[in-house]
Amino acid sequence: MSKSWRIANLSVAEGQKEKGYLELPTIAEKLPAFLVNGIAEGPKVLVLGGIHGCEYTSIDAAQKVGASITPAEVKGKIIVLPIANPASFYARSIYVHPGDQKNLNRVFPGKKEGTDAERLAYWLNESVFKEVDYIIDLHGGDMIEALVPFTIYHVTEDEEVLNSSKEIASLFDIEYVIGSKGQVPGSTYGCAAEQGIPAIIAEAGQQGIMSEEHSLLLQKGVKNILISLGLLEGEAEKSDSTFLSVFDWYRSDKKGLWYPAVQIGDAVAKGQVLGKLANEFGDTIKEVVSHTEGTVLFLVSSLAINDTDPLLAVGA
Repeated sequence: MSKSWRIANLSVAEGQKEKGYLELPTIAEKLPAFLVNGIAEGPKVLVLGGIHGCEYTSIDAAQKVGASITPAEVKGKIIVLPIANPASFYARSIYVHPGDQKNLNRVFPGKKEGTDAERLAYWLNESVFKEVDYIIDLHGGDMIEALVPFTIYHVTEDEEVLNSSKEIASLFDIEYVIGSKGQVPGSTYGCAAEQGIPAIIAEAGQQGIMSEEHSLLLQKGVKNILISLGLLEGEAEKSDSTFLSVFDWYRSDKKGLWYPAVQIGDAVAKGQVLGKLANEFGDTIKEVVSHTEGTVLFLVSSLAINDTDPLLAVGA
């Protein structure tokens, strides 16, 4: 008898591939999914896209990974959720779920009886995260973000999970690899790592533009990880990585207009002015000064800024 694999309402027989809609309790939206049950035993991997609904390059990359993989080449199991936050995707809602205005990637592991984003996070964690051995979460610059491609893993006390996450984060052809020490609470990769599941985020693409070049970069990286884990045949390619231990976020504490003084990829010095906030009359109300020496990895390109909005991040 063939060994089927079930995730929530979806199942796939051994040596088969299915596509369908993942249905989660108390969640109105159905999530498109690819399930691949390989020809032999091996690790179980989740590939995510669209946790942020307007990061189109990552959504395209995940969708193409899911569509291209055939069960005859797989030893193990793969689930791909290319649009993990459909409500945000179809509302063209940057950062947040339109139902509760909460950032899905800041509320994991979620709440069973919580708001829309919290319930989606809860059921993704319970029904999907806990059913796999590794998680690859694809992201990119949201509609108002420019960025240099980078990958992130969570620095957890579990050294085996830490080392595994660091290794797979370095398998993209992306220079910057960041070990995040809780600077992004409530994230997919942090939630997974604290539950013993190696996980990473890979970021490429920006400003709500679907970039074929960066989609291919993410697709190649995902498949390189699958090769390294033994799910696909081949030899994993190694890239020279710059490992960073600081991911220094800057947020606005005022409502106003944002004028960056740096560009993505710029090297900055501690004490350097990174930009200024102005009022509606153009008067400077605050200068944003670098806390560290490092590289500008992402930068908000929106002139309009609200209180608590991100402005940029420096990796060091």
